[in-house]
Amino acid sequence: MRTKTLFICLLCLSLLGACLPASAGVTPTSVAETATVETSTVTPAPTDTKEPCIPSGSQEQINAALLGPGSAAILCQGAVFELTAPVVINAEGQQIYTRGLPTDERRAILRIVSPDLSTAIIMRDYDNAMLSHLIVDGNRPALGHRGGDPLIYAGGSSSGQAIRNLKIIEPRSWSALHLIQGHPSPAPPCSNALVENNEIGPAGSSNETWADGISLACTNSTLRNNLIVDATDGGIVVFGAPGSVIEGNTIRAETRTLLGGINLVDYDPYEGNYSGTVVKNNVIDASGAVIRIGLGMGIRVWGCWPTGTEKTLYGATVIDNILRGSKMQYGFAVDGVRDWTVTGNLDEASHSGAPSVDCGGVVASVPAGFQFNPSRAQGNFQPEFQPARLELALWAIVSPRPGE
Repeated sequence: MRTKTLFICLLCLSLLGACLPASAGVTPTSVAETATVETSTVTPAPTDTKEPCIPSGSQEQINAALLGPGSAAILCQGAVFELTAPVVINAEGQQIYTRGLPTDERRAILRIVSPDLSTAIIMRDYDNAMLSHLIVDGNRPALGHRGGDPLIYAGGSSSGQAIRNLKIIEPRSWSALHLIQGHPSPAPPCSNALVENNEIGPAGSSNETWADGISLACTNSTLRNNLIVDATDGGIVVFGAPGSVIEGNTIRAETRTLLGGINLVDYDPYEGNYSGTVVKNNVIDASGAVIRIGLGMGIRVWGCWPTGTEKTLYGATVIDNILRGSKMQYGFAVDGVRDWTVTGNLDEASHSGAPSVDCGGVVASVPAGFQFNPSRAQGNFQPEFQPARLELALWAIVSPRPGE
């Protein structure tokens, strides 16, 4: 266990590295080190400083400041950057943040203004890159939906990236924040990323233009203490992400229907491998709008698969999560897993919905808090679980449409 003195030293070094400009000749504390320090959620008070900063402009001024490994683009408080092309991290250890590290509306805004653009920031494939204390706006209400890459495109063949204290709203494409597994595949996977203390949403709408809050495929990474409100596809979607911890997050549906609070339903890109992935102490709240599945596990709850399909997920632990709200449909739903643990979770929600859409002529069971298919759910499950038919549970209930 670390001593108090070591904690103080690490914190001081972290603050010194984050606040000094690259020209000062001080090497910032590495993001990889920050990700392993238990106290890295501590954020300094949002006070302005005298260091030089970039005033309002476009992506050009930000990209011009990113010159070589370890360089930083320090943005002025209240600055607005109108993007007609992405901001691009192009070397290891580069940082983009607002001067003084505010956590409120004083954060600099990066807003997409081009109808041809869906991605505001590309930071994949570079170790120890950092984004912090920014507002990133996809501007979907003004520009509309657009296919393509996510609003923030991170991860890739990298280690130690950090994304913290951002406000991310209205992505035009399928996700607000994607940490991809390796880019291009099959390059070494993203690892040791840290995503914490972010506010995400709203994201997506109905008419099949849904959007995730956070899409995580990085291995051995930490995703914690994020607030996701009014995403419409998955609040948090875990694409295997072996060895990662997803903890202390709040996913809330206030005005838009959400397909899934936390989803562990994807076979790719790790062929079902969720070994060491832990989902714990998260709150999923359907007080304001419908959540179709609070915490879905296994590919079959999300779709209707042909007889004989063998795409079983394995290895995850889901513990001490809470479901809340009067507009929850399915709660903890499991179909298509093995070597899986689901214990200590609480269901404080009310469940509703009349299934009518069938899979192979069979309609899914009426929603409840704890449901699994015993023939396709092997592992350690808390005693509240009841046998149920769950194939295509996501779409079994026709109304309301997602986003409504």
